Amino acid sequence: MAAGHVQEFLCFTDYDTELVCHWKVPAQTDCSKEFLLHYSVGPLHSATGVCFPKNGEDSSKCTCTIHADYFVSGLTYDLSLQFNGTDMWNYSVTPALIVKPRAPKNLAIEKTENGNFNLSWEESSSPSSMLSGQPVIYEVKYWRKQHPTEVSVKTINYQAKSFEITASSLRRGYDYVASVRCNYTEYPAYWSEWSEGVEFHSDYPVTAEDILQMAVPVSCILIMAVSVICYFCFTKVKKEWW
Repeated sequence: MAAGHVQEFLCFTDYDTELVCHWKVPAQTDCSKEFLLHYSVGPLHSATGVCFPKNGEDSSKCTCTIHADYFVSGLTYDLSLQFNGTDMWNYSVTPALIVKPRAPKNLAIEKTENGNFNLSWEESSSPSSMLSGQPVIYEVKYWRKQHPTEVSVKTINYQAKSFEITASSLRRGYDYVASVRCNYTEYPAYWSEWSEGVEFHSDYPVTAEDILQMAVPVSCILIMAVSVICYFCFTKVKKEWW
């Protein structure tokens, strides 16, 4: 296999315990038998190791996960990819520049007294992670379960772990799903994956504003209908009178 057959080699880290690299290969490739990923850490190569790749969910991709005790700013990993015992190429990565945080976890949603829905979550990084306490941006998206392509996305540009979804932005009587992802402003290379969704049901009561919004168009239609009927009745009476 030529080096050119390995495409889209890409690495990212949760900046906590893992550095993950993956690359595309021809279909039916057995990653664990054909590839090895050697790595050394730091300017003096103070730590070395071998990562044994596995086939990903997509059979045309190999994935290698390097477990680390810690990450610090300025740390560099030198990688060497082997195919059937032959060095194919070398690659260097700086974890601080390829951070892809873990998705937020433990999503919960509850209805508030004013009829809105309060969505809350937790960070997935451990207290010892370099990301712990760092400024973070969240994106919240929610959609009708029956219409997953009609998505509302809101950005939260402050250190918060909750978001209030207003009842007026929802359609009554539908099931909704909400999800969250994050990006750290000091390490902006990648957004996290979207979290697992949490479901809720929009059943807020009819308000006076809702009634008014429904009454105005209905009244206009009735007025137009009555006007048309009166016009035709007048025309008919006028014709008979003449």
